Amino acid sequence: MNNLIVTPGYASQFSCIGSACEDSCCHDWTIIFDKKSYKNTLNHPKLASLAKEAFIETKTDANQWAQIKLNANGTCPFVNEQQLCAIHAAAGETALSHTCKTYPRINNVIATTKYESLSLSCPEAARLVLFDANAFQFEAKSGGAKRPTAANPAWLEKTYDYSLDLLINMGVDWQQALMAIGLLVKVSDQVRQNALPIAQIDQRFEQLILLAQTKEITAQYQKIPYTPQPQTHAFVSIHDQLCKLHSRSLKPRFTSLNEAIGLLCNEGNQYQIDHLNKAWEEKALPALSNYQDLFDRYILYSLYHEHFPMIHSQQPWMAFRLLVIDCFMIRCYLSAMAFKNNGLTESDIVLCFQLYSVVRQHKAKFAEGINQTLQECGIDSIPAAISLLKTS
Repeated sequence: MNNLIVTPGYASQFSCIGSACEDSCCHDWTIIFDKKSYKNTLNHPKLASLAKEAFIETKTDANQWAQIKLNANGTCPFVNEQQLCAIHAAAGETALSHTCKTYPRINNVIATTKYESLSLSCPEAARLVLFDANAFQFEAKSGGAKRPTAANPAWLEKTYDYSLDLLINMGVDWQQALMAIGLLVKVSDQVRQNALPIAQIDQRFEQLILLAQTKEITAQYQKIPYTPQPQTHAFVSIHDQLCKLHSRSLKPRFTSLNEAIGLLCNEGNQYQIDHLNKAWEEKALPALSNYQDLFDRYILYSLYHEHFPMIHSQQPWMAFRLLVIDCFMIRCYLSAMAFKNNGLTESDIVLCFQLYSVVRQHKAKFAEGINQTLQECGIDSIPAAISLLKTS
């Protein structure tokens, strides 16, 4: 069926929690106003005086006409004493800029189908994705895209569908499911380059299901060695990039994560991946006993949200490596927080996923930096990539 709107439960249930948000998008974010919203705000009798001081005109185009000038605390000047939006209070939701009206909602349009999602840079969105029982109940209704885009090639759609199937139905741990997805992606990449016929994707998927049933996937995963040196290089380099690109790296929320990581450094203030991995085994895993599907949820979200492996360059191998790195970095952050707090609360878990996503989902340079780091580490094969997920 064409002309559909596909909505997961986490998107349909989302509602901004306003002043209760622990990391509000009204702070330390670039807030863009379109021309119409900007003019309306300037002309509103209750907002005009403040608006004259609150904006910087950019006039890039009609959709990016002005930018909010944050105050000394990094807060939008339209945030009132109740920590709510003065524009919303005075003129209603329709008066908000497109950015403020839509965030964290994101639509991915493929052909005539619109896939609705949320960015995990919003704490409430992350909370729904990671914990809500109905987060992945999908609804499809008619409506679709007003401006259709080109359809994806058949190899990409097959890879997307089969990757979801492998994650959900293989009956293995998330690390092993990722390895199977990587094996599928390798074939897809060859099909993309016309080195193999598209039927090979179907055959590889069937092989992988059989390998899971015979426990061969588990055996292959267990044979992959633990490699602390590449893990150390990858973590140090990528975390350093995250700190430099994060708009809130000096704020208490991010500082709490950095302090947790610092507790696992040696006397020379160098990161110790062995200590992080030990903390994962001894502190984080027991704390996550009630959230055993945490990474399954995150990977499922990532596959759907990105329409995996759909990225601009359409190189599935690159998309796969980025997904592995995402899981690796968040696991390290969870390990550090679990060590610092001698366990993990839901708030700690949300913090780790959300802080990482602020940069990962909004800074294209970050993904470019990750790929450079992977080249430096020699992460150029499936075993090398999956070895990042081994903790002992």
